[in-house]
Amino acid sequence: MSKEVFFEGDAEVLPFTIPTTPTATLQKPSDILDVPAAAPSTIWYLSITKPHVDSHDLVGPTKAFRHLLPRIEAIVSNSPTAIDKLAQLKETEDMWGETEPNEHFFNNGFEVFIVEGQRGSYTVLKMIREINKEVFDILPAPVYTVLSVGPLEHAAIPLKAKSSSSSSSSASASASALKSSSAPLSSKFSPGKPKGYAATTQLHGSFIERAAARETAKYIMTVLLLDEENVNEIGRWEKGSKGGGVLIAMNATSMWEVKVVYADDPIGRAQEEADRGADAFVL
Repeated sequence: MSKEVFFEGDAEVLPFTIPTTPTATLQKPSDILDVPAAAPSTIWYLSITKPHVDSHDLVGPTKAFRHLLPRIEAIVSNSPTAIDKLAQLKETEDMWGETEPNEHFFNNGFEVFIVEGQRGSYTVLKMIREINKEVFDILPAPVYTVLSVGPLEHAAIPLKAKSSSSSSSSASASASALKSSSAPLSSKFSPGKPKGYAATTQLHGSFIERAAARETAKYIMTVLLLDEENVNEIGRWEKGSKGGGVLIAMNATSMWEVKVVYADDPIGRAQEEADRGADAFVL
């Protein structure tokens, strides 16, 4: 049974958002730096998109925006304009014109922050808020996060190579690579790999139970494949009562993935535990 998840800004509660069809180029968004205060039981994710290398990474969930600031600062550190922009967000003026820490920013962050790179490249940092009391109450313990990607466009290969056997072997190789990857939420483009990770990756929420996350992943894949024909599907799940998995579907033109990521980060968990209930986080 799927769980309904509310992401702040949605017009209604939906079990997930159906990804859009990828375009040849991802349209560059604008900064959205002024945001409202977070609602109670909000959990936070940092989405990191690099269109120039067709990659998407997701960090989180955490119980506070400020726990994601070290990762944000590490990315921003390579861009002088982004360094200045972030520094301005961290400070505000009091009624006497004196500079002081901007507590609204440290508590609520931003929505979209563009990090300008070299030769026209850029990185999109996007904060995603999810109102999820179940997960909020259990964090920083490990949880299951569900996300999807696709339809991905197959890399250009000779027409005769697009046989069912080659598709099947490619899907198996992709599943093995995803299972063994040390960064399961990051997918990067290289020649011979599908295109569209930056444009089509979607977060569908986090769960405290593996069974709920797994059923949601199956449901998402079912909807993604509506009206698709001649699709081969495979699934890989870690053994035991814990751990994530991946569902992969493929036909002659496209590929889809739905991942269940079991996030167990002892270092990050210790950091969040140390900061729980305190405002002593030092940047």
